Amino acid sequence: MESSGGTAKIVPLRSEDAARKSEIAERLRATGLKATPQRILIFQEILSREDHPTAEAIFSSVKRVHPTLSFNTVYHTLQALTEKEMISVIRPVVDAARYDPITDLHGHFMCSKCKRIEDQLLEDPSLKQIDSEVKASGRYWIVQSQILWVGLCERCKDESGREGQERRS
Repeated sequence: MESSGGTAKIVPLRSEDAARKSEIAERLRATGLKATPQRILIFQEILSREDHPTAEAIFSSVKRVHPTLSFNTVYHTLQALTEKEMISVIRPVVDAARYDPITDLHGHFMCSKCKRIEDQLLEDPSLKQIDSEVKASGRYWIVQSQILWVGLCERCKDESGREGQERRS
């Protein structure tokens, strides 16, 4: 709402915003989830990002739009979206859980210094074959498949190299 001279006027959604929210609502309903404004906002936030945000980062962003939203609502929505396979969760040993809108089997690289995560879309069919065989073996109850490499990204590696050279000088 905008205020002009003491009267409040409703600012309509741009048509692409309304269409996007409608599409998200349909995707939620298709999995059996209620399409609440909070869930739509949280899912929209995840879909708009490529940085694999933590629950805290998602909460911080959506709180600006929906100030009464609780962290508990964000966390439970992330759990529900994960259970319905609408998002995937990345659980690096060295950091908090991160969330990803890409649910197909793929890898991730996580920088141990800046904590950035990048998707590694793997085209090798043997990886999917191995994943399928392990799941089909019946020996395990697979909750999640994850391929994660941890190291230094190019930027942090270059910075570390420069810092090392400066110390030696």
